[in-house]
Amino acid sequence: MAPLLIIDPGHGGNDPGGGSNALFTEKDMVLKISLYQYRRFRELGVPVALTRTADVTLSSEQRAAIVRNSGARYCISNHINAGGGRGAEAIYSIYATAALPQLLLDELAAAGMPARRAFTRTYPGNPRQDYYYMHRETGSVETVILEYGFADNPLDAETINANWETLAEAVVRGFCKFTQTAYHPPGKGSAPAPNPPNGLPADGDVPAWKLAGVDWLYEQGLLTDSRWRSQLDQPLPLWATAEILRRFHEKLRGS
Repeated sequence: MAPLLIIDPGHGGNDPGGGSNALFTEKDMVLKISLYQYRRFRELGVPVALTRTADVTLSSEQRAAIVRNSGARYCISNHINAGGGRGAEAIYSIYATAALPQLLLDELAAAGMPARRAFTRTYPGNPRQDYYYMHRETGSVETVILEYGFADNPLDAETINANWETLAEAVVRGFCKFTQTAYHPPGKGSAPAPNPPNGLPADGDVPAWKLAGVDWLYEQGLLTDSRWRSQLDQPLPLWATAEILRRFHEKLRGS
């Protein structure tokens, strides 16, 4: 089943991100936020995916292609701002509406991070084209670039560093409101999430980044045998690795 939402932890690998300071590096902080949100959305029954699950480098083209080909309806691209300012920002496509980004900002404000603005930006000299690559090149996916605050503002930086889980949860709550998905706070008001299909262990038993990586392999058709879902920490035999590489090569040739 295609995800409703794909979460994009910005930057990664050799790109630390400009929203870094003495307290945190942007790429690491947004990955923590994204993995938390991924786990929570799974608990709430929201079909969700990730563009990256570890500290890896993704080019702009690779990142946009993952989102575009995910089948998702929405994308939240998590970032931390820099350059002077205060508060959270949400940037959306000129072909979308402010409904989702404004609701996410409202929830962040309720969680303690002031909302600065929700806005669009056009490409210089072409008012019919989005400025940001993640809006131009993600196809029909409604992508919101979410800046959680300014890394070079001491108040924002301290809030993000101390309360990143609260801010991450605010976005989960806002998205559930927007999509009219039943919501409950973490650990309250609901039974534990059921085991995922195809033999995967419960989310609480396996880190979210492992589940996301394996899910992606199946979603892309690189893995098809369900037995690997119950052997997440076991090495693949040589023949299975070779088959994954062959299928990946075929996908590249066909793209």
